[in-house]
Amino acid sequence: MQVMGLLSAVLLASCAGRTLAQDVSPASGAAQAAPAGRAAEAPIDGLVRKDPYTVALTLPGKHMARGVDAGPELLLNDFEFEGQPVMTDKLHFKQLAPGVVEITSVAYSVGDWRFRVRDAGNYYGLGERFDTLNHSHTIVMNSSQDNAGSKGSTTYQPIPFFMSTTGYGLWLDTTSEASFDMNATSGSDVIVDVPAQKLRLVLFTGPEFPKILERFTAQAGRAILPPYWAFAPWMGRDYHQNQAQVLEDVDKTRALGLPASVILIDSPWTTSYNSYKFNPKQFDDAAAMVKHLHGEGYKLVLWHTSWINSQSATPYEKGFEGKMEPHAENYDEAAGNGFFVKTPDGKPYVGRWWKGTGSMIDFTNPSAKRWWQDQVRQVIAVGADGFKDDDAEGSFQGEVKFADGTDKRLMRNRYAVLYNNAMEELIQKDLKGNGVLFARSVTTDGHAGANGIGFLWGGDNESSFSPENGLPTAVTAGLNAGMSGLPLWTADLGGYLKVGETQDPLVQMRWTEYSAFSPTMEILSQTNQQPWNWDEKTGGTKALDVYRKYVTLHMSLFPYRYAAAQEAAKTGMPIMRALVLTNQNDDRARMAKDEYMFGPDFLVAPVLDENPLRIVYLPEGDWVDYWTGARIAGGRSLPVDAPVDVLPLYVRAGAVIPKIPEDVMTLVPQSESGNSKVKSLDDRRVYELIGGAGAADANVTDFEGRKLSRGVNSLKISGDSAAHVILRWRFGKVNNVSVDGSQVKVQNGPDGDFVEFDHLKESAVAWQ
Repeated sequence: MQVMGLLSAVLLASCAGRTLAQDVSPASGAAQAAPAGRAAEAPIDGLVRKDPYTVALTLPGKHMARGVDAGPELLLNDFEFEGQPVMTDKLHFKQLAPGVVEITSVAYSVGDWRFRVRDAGNYYGLGERFDTLNHSHTIVMNSSQDNAGSKGSTTYQPIPFFMSTTGYGLWLDTTSEASFDMNATSGSDVIVDVPAQKLRLVLFTGPEFPKILERFTAQAGRAILPPYWAFAPWMGRDYHQNQAQVLEDVDKTRALGLPASVILIDSPWTTSYNSYKFNPKQFDDAAAMVKHLHGEGYKLVLWHTSWINSQSATPYEKGFEGKMEPHAENYDEAAGNGFFVKTPDGKPYVGRWWKGTGSMIDFTNPSAKRWWQDQVRQVIAVGADGFKDDDAEGSFQGEVKFADGTDKRLMRNRYAVLYNNAMEELIQKDLKGNGVLFARSVTTDGHAGANGIGFLWGGDNESSFSPENGLPTAVTAGLNAGMSGLPLWTADLGGYLKVGETQDPLVQMRWTEYSAFSPTMEILSQTNQQPWNWDEKTGGTKALDVYRKYVTLHMSLFPYRYAAAQEAAKTGMPIMRALVLTNQNDDRARMAKDEYMFGPDFLVAPVLDENPLRIVYLPEGDWVDYWTGARIAGGRSLPVDAPVDVLPLYVRAGAVIPKIPEDVMTLVPQSESGNSKVKSLDDRRVYELIGGAGAADANVTDFEGRKLSRGVNSLKISGDSAAHVILRWRFGKVNNVSVDGSQVKVQNGPDGDFVEFDHLKESAVAWQ
């Protein structure tokens, strides 16, 4: 498992634990002379103090905005602390990397900072947001919130970073509840407010968005790359009433030929919240259950939160009356040892959450963190392979204090960072990296490297086409996450919040099509229905058939998806790419918030309502309809008929698409499951050539390091990773195919002609 983000880095000492050299003194509330002996700062090319109130950064390739200055500089001005001006000579500059500069200043205590950026561009990023991609003329809060209703601009995953079409990016290094006024108050200014003692902002030049995003993620941290099996489909329910329902998900998925590698057991599953002990009143033999699912080629992911309950609410889930202890058996031990977040008088903070009342682990206390990790180890010992980190959206209310003395304003979003990091340490140490963290709340922390841990999910969306909380908002949120350095984002397939007691099959089918072109497919719904239940309203098997079609395609595209994830771990480029990310000067691409590039070559335009017709915008280039093979010139919008089983899907002409055969049911290695009957990943590799004869100049590196170079009528494969290659000309007809100079048999298939051969180190394919 390749770790590209440093999640277990040592945290910066808190303000309470050390003295910082002050630039702003309480004597007057304004900037004071710098302490004697401070080292002279190295000059930074392009960054200057323009006047006592203004900093200027020269932007290469700056895009001029109407109504703002016409020069090449970006102006930052009117720095304030607690309402008093901070002169620019009290700001400190540092070059962190090419195109990356840092501006800092330190006050005498935590207080309110403000500064302005002279700009009138279009702004993208700021975390997972459900309403819009372009945040121009809005005010966005850097606040993690649990919101089951209409989301608007709220988020579980705030990222205090944005990119402007003017040609720069700005990261405010904070875990506090900062606000970004993106030309809402002033048409020519971005106004940023943040509580902090140390103000730290980092500027990134571009002007291209991918370059800015790469530079940002290099500083803030990149995604951890989960193991292969985590990229296979997940089967979950809102709750499993008993062991039989878990076994149904395990066995029926296999019996129906639906690929999957993960079983998710959500809440409740413990004797109490959160005891980390399987409930024997719910599961007859948890150890045997886990052994069975492992033997069928699955991994087990378990839900939890950082709360331990002093008094649980009566379970609202059917079938759990009297089956859970209201007082967690480990609560008193944690309280007695001071492991919880505390009130000012030193008592455990007791708060209310949706499962009752309890207390939250104080992860700033090293002893509390170790104790909590030992609690989690109880189920790792039984066979848990991953964890779903729920809650942690700054749930503490009122006056609280933390063991390390951090001001609660700075803990607003930092709590989730510490929670996720404590879990990720267990995955790396105890599971040797062969595990997965599935998190709801994240943010950046410049001192703990907490940006974009692993897989993220988008909270409680409604199972509908609602533009306020349904499928359209999930698509927008995922694209926002990608523009913010969170590349492995997904949403509960079908929407978590139920609308009626049974699923709407049309919603399920359209959500399935979208989910197939996301990093991973994860089923979870309050209805507890699985794909074999989706047709209950209408009869037949149409919804199940659509699920089978797209979950099979999703699985077959694992090499393509994993290669895109590898790119994300190296550069920050997300798997789901808003069109504006690579077409920022294209006005129509800027407007497209519900279609996207999936990896480098697919363009996806999901259908987000009941209408089987939608308008699709294709950027400049030559495109191929993935279902029909029709060639289409880009740079235009077109109406597209989309019957219920058809996702509008296009691929770049001349692309090479790496896949695996469609009979693979799990990505858990046979060596781990011990099951030779369930088809797992083997040595077969499929490469689809798009566009037929005449396409050329595609260069691809697949997920195992093979390099593929496509010519007009040739393909060269280089790399020591041996494989049995199936080379397919999608919708194409070929003759006289040779591999390393020897003729091979051309076979005919429904999606085009193909050949098969064994690759060792170098393979040269030519055809006519």
